[in-house]
Amino acid sequence: MDTFEAFSPLHGVVLLVIAALTAIAIIVRRRRAPNTEPVGPFERSYAIAYLLFWVGTFIWLRVGPLYDPLTTYPLQLCHWCGVFASLVLLTGQRILRAILYFCGIGLCTQALLTPLLVEGPALFPFWFFWMTHGTIIGVALYDVVARGYRPTARDYGIACLTAFAYVVIVLPIDLATGWNYGFVGPSKPDVPSIVDLLGPWPERLLAITLISGGVMGILLVPWLAARTFTARR
Repeated sequence: MDTFEAFSPLHGVVLLVIAALTAIAIIVRRRRAPNTEPVGPFERSYAIAYLLFWVGTFIWLRVGPLYDPLTTYPLQLCHWCGVFASLVLLTGQRILRAILYFCGIGLCTQALLTPLLVEGPALFPFWFFWMTHGTIIGVALYDVVARGYRPTARDYGIACLTAFAYVVIVLPIDLATGWNYGFVGPSKPDVPSIVDLLGPWPERLLAITLISGGVMGILLVPWLAARTFTARR
């Protein structure tokens, strides 16, 4: 199993595994006594293990046989959302929770549903990809359902500023090197992707900006509606 294809049976199995593990973690957390410590031993252990895995992976990718400047630097937004997910588990810091919810669910879910991954389970990139994206989406949902995070309009603004800052940092790197981290550079992925539908560069930068802001905004709407409904009761 050296290769992976989006929308294949293997893709479906991976998504089901991520969903099942997330559901189990949520159920276990919600059954904890309310007076227990805010950060449980499992949360702490998983967060630390993932951070060590993340650091070790990028060191190995830099010096090992899989080194490729187009893909192996930690410059994708999802790379850092994985770090934020671990820090959310460890600290519960609200800014990190905001970034994880809006950028993680709003932007990184696309990679979960339409992955550009081509390596299969026999190769390490498969495991790093799914560990990262499973952690992002799983912890974001866990934070809302099990730990009670409730997004606000201010949180949405923080996430938008973070996404904008990411583009400001990564776009010059892409332009100077010919890379395409964040999909904001002039080049396109080697495999079919949603970027193909967004038009030529640089016009597609506007489309990416509007779509990203809109998707994150949609994630805010239910919470604003719930607060409005509660206030009127």
